[in-house]
Amino acid sequence: MLRVIQWGTGNVGRHAVAALSRHPDLELMGALVYSDAKAGRDVGELCGVGELGVPATRNRDEIVALDADCVLYMAQGEMDPAGTLDDICRLLAAGKNVVSTAVTAHIYPRSAGRRVVERLEAACAEGGTSFHGTGIEPGWAAEVLPLTMSPLFRRIDSLLVQELLDYSTYDSAAVPMSDPVLAGGVFRAPIMMVADGLGATVDDLVYDRAVAVTDTAFDISAGRIEAGTVSAQRFSCTAVIGGRPALTVEHVTRVGHGQAPDWPTGRGWRVTVEGQPSMVLESRIAVHGEDENDQGCLGTAMHAVHAIGPVCRAEPGIRTFLDLPIINGRHVFGAGLAAGGPPR
Repeated sequence: MLRVIQWGTGNVGRHAVAALSRHPDLELMGALVYSDAKAGRDVGELCGVGELGVPATRNRDEIVALDADCVLYMAQGEMDPAGTLDDICRLLAAGKNVVSTAVTAHIYPRSAGRRVVERLEAACAEGGTSFHGTGIEPGWAAEVLPLTMSPLFRRIDSLLVQELLDYSTYDSAAVPMSDPVLAGGVFRAPIMMVADGLGATVDDLVYDRAVAVTDTAFDISAGRIEAGTVSAQRFSCTAVIGGRPALTVEHVTRVGHGQAPDWPTGRGWRVTVEGQPSMVLESRIAVHGEDENDQGCLGTAMHAVHAIGPVCRAEPGIRTFLDLPIINGRHVFGAGLAAGGPPR
């Protein structure tokens, strides 16, 4: 039985808590929250799964002092990457493996620069621990899918990964980024990982961004979209390999049905490969009309939960998808992991 701490109980963290509470191989033993309103309350109550006997705390020292095997780190790390790195390194040095969804660059830390790699490796060496960054996109669609597909090809001329989602039900007031480099920069990690995994050299990175503007005002979960403001954006990063645009990751993001109707549509992720053979792999989500954003958060949480075992068994150090065995969804056929099953 692996002892796990949950760090963060937001859109993704609450799904992780529900899964941990029912997982036969994992024991939830602590939780960190960020608001006074949550501190001291039972984390199961906070996440809608009933009392678990695990009080939430805002005190980092209390979390570090717990005897745990792994921390699921699910803070909003993009808001404070430096502080997030401090937290993660402290946990690693204290002897706790960390699986994180907080910062996209940490999916392939080399993309964040030498200093980040050195700090993570030093903390892992001190604590005898492993670190793994994951997610759903980036973190699965732009990395695991193309890497898993790659053995089928004799030659790849171009590879395009797209996320196609409507974020109107996502309760987070993120501001669209006007700089294409800042917007597309979140894809450096998956592009570098896939290129390294396939033995390719990236000559250059090219960024692009387009927006669509609404003519009328409307409301979404995160607030009001005023007339004349951005209601959809399409941003990407492309790796130039062998002198040609070869590997692209693109998000087509809307906040309302019917916005940017001429752009690609869908509910999920699409990998398009031109080469021998040519292939399109489409991964749809929320196929029965569920909330696609909540389903995406669930997938993100579960990808991290299922990584706990492999990460805890791995040798100390940074462990990306290139280093770990295939992460399988153990026990997903068991009734205990279902949302309606009773907590352990």
